[in-house]
Amino acid sequence: MDALQRLRLFGKVVERGSLSRAARDLGVGQPAASKALAALEADVGARLVLRSTRRLTLTEAGRRYYERSRQALAVLDEASAELADGDAPRGTLKLHGPVVLGELFLGPAAVEFQRRHPQVRCELTLLDSYVDLVAEGADLSIRLGAITDASVVRRRLGTMERLLVAAPGYLRRVGVPRRPADLAALRAVRFSGFPSGNALTLGAPGGVTTVELEPAFLSNNALTLRQALVGELGVGLVPRWLVEDDLVARRLVEVLPAFPPAPMEVSAVVPSAKFTPTRVREFLRLMTKRLARVPGMTLAPPAPT
Repeated sequence: MDALQRLRLFGKVVERGSLSRAARDLGVGQPAASKALAALEADVGARLVLRSTRRLTLTEAGRRYYERSRQALAVLDEASAELADGDAPRGTLKLHGPVVLGELFLGPAAVEFQRRHPQVRCELTLLDSYVDLVAEGADLSIRLGAITDASVVRRRLGTMERLLVAAPGYLRRVGVPRRPADLAALRAVRFSGFPSGNALTLGAPGGVTTVELEPAFLSNNALTLRQALVGELGVGLVPRWLVEDDLVARRLVEVLPAFPPAPMEVSAVVPSAKFTPTRVREFLRLMTKRLARVPGMTLAPPAPT
């Protein structure tokens, strides 16, 4: 067996849980399969599988190697299939994104994509923590906020406007702030995962200014934060799309509009910079068109081709 065949055999061994079943699937004898697996372990310099008379068990090195090799094989298979099928989207599109953004925008985009491309199966996972795309075998993650990890393959989609807002009833009780320093007398409603903690940075003439806010209510869910703001618990920093209807209905009002906070970056993260499957490229085209209709969204210039 050549190197690629040995890699496919290893994947089959993991999926089938048996060397003999993997050998049958690939149409080779068990002695040849055993020899090929040993050759693969010699190539990578690590034991990948622990063998016993009853079962095979992946080592930690084997688990990590399988996660990486599975992604590589999927890319190779899709590249071959696209050449044979006119570059049509195919396979499974595994997406990750933040919960509320996913419920409001990413989910509908995935449904529309599936309707347009029924030969693609969509798997959408929504959570507010970051995931290792390679370990998860995922194709794409939509992320909010700055990305400082140099190992991440990122495509900037644009920015989302953020506003400092509060309920009119709350402001009647505590007073309307006229300058950033006045915010120190107010209570904050904020996302519990903010890396800046209680510090709030606002635009100011000639630069920026930072104030510390005492938190009254914290949550890791954007819809819950919106409910807390409408419920007159304090002042909070939120993306415009989350509260646009509340602003129109005057359930919430903007605070210190002359001192705007910096917008939030929106990015697409993919596992590899070298090959992007057609299903991912087509989904990003669709997602970008839908993002253009999101209140407060400014799209990034198209990437050079």
